[in-house]
Amino acid sequence: MRKSIVFICILSLIVMTTACDGNATSHSILTPKASAEAVQQNTTLTYTNLGDKTVQSEVRDILISGGIPEKYIDKVFVWINDFNECMGSCESYSIENSWITAAIPVVDYGEYAPMSELWYKQNNRQYSDVLCRIAAYQLIQDNVDIQQPINKKDWECYSDTQWLYSDWDALSNFSLIDFDEQETSEYFTLFNPVTISAGCSQDEMYQAIQSAWKSRKISFAQNKVSLITIWTQSESQTAAAHAAVLIQEDQGYLLFEKTNPQSPYQATKFSTIEQVKQYMYEAIHIDDARYGFETGDYIVMQNDNLL
Repeated sequence: MRKSIVFICILSLIVMTTACDGNATSHSILTPKASAEAVQQNTTLTYTNLGDKTVQSEVRDILISGGIPEKYIDKVFVWINDFNECMGSCESYSIENSWITAAIPVVDYGEYAPMSELWYKQNNRQYSDVLCRIAAYQLIQDNVDIQQPINKKDWECYSDTQWLYSDWDALSNFSLIDFDEQETSEYFTLFNPVTISAGCSQDEMYQAIQSAWKSRKISFAQNKVSLITIWTQSESQTAAAHAAVLIQEDQGYLLFEKTNPQSPYQATKFSTIEQVKQYMYEAIHIDDARYGFETGDYIVMQNDNLL
């Protein structure tokens, strides 16, 4: 929800800039720093933003090897190509066409403001792009069984103060996303926030999620593909602040994600599941540091298991 609030504030600034001055400028609010754990581990990252057809073919084959249906993968690559074409000129980052290895714990895609200005103002797209959770669900949906969908009126998505407001905007208004009624219902059942006691422990967070998912009758298939989520707290709720899809390979793992609503898709290679867990934290921490938030208590889950 913190990211949604930041995006909404930035959109308001973009609207005011459009009305008052045709030349928007952006300034760094806070230079983000890697966590102490990442510094100590001297982390390197091997990743791509899938701008090259050869790399797209390689990643596509890995996703297929994980058992993901090709029709789901094909849809995601429609989204990738649309994004790269639309946002390729963004001043906050460059699209990495092939694999690159860098001595960083996470890719810093920069300030939200230039991204949002390009997406909404210059490209005149009056809706949210695909979010991390949407991309993850598109690929993972056959691996998740949801027998007790929650009532539509209880989806936390209808107000800009709710966790899934941007998700609802994208699902309702972006023509390239074509979830049917059942897929949409299952999506919000899977990702709807869970009620917790404010300031509860990580174990209490996990138990609350397990209890909520049990009441929603959510279960996961156990195979080479899994849903990776990082859950953070906001007052009396916890929700998946970021989501990705993990494929287990013979020599390690491939993590596939949409990094942020207006930042690129990314595929990243890891050797161990512990590296994946640390990376998910860094993905949240970098923007928290940039905008002055405390990351606070969090948990990382693989399907319904605590990492």
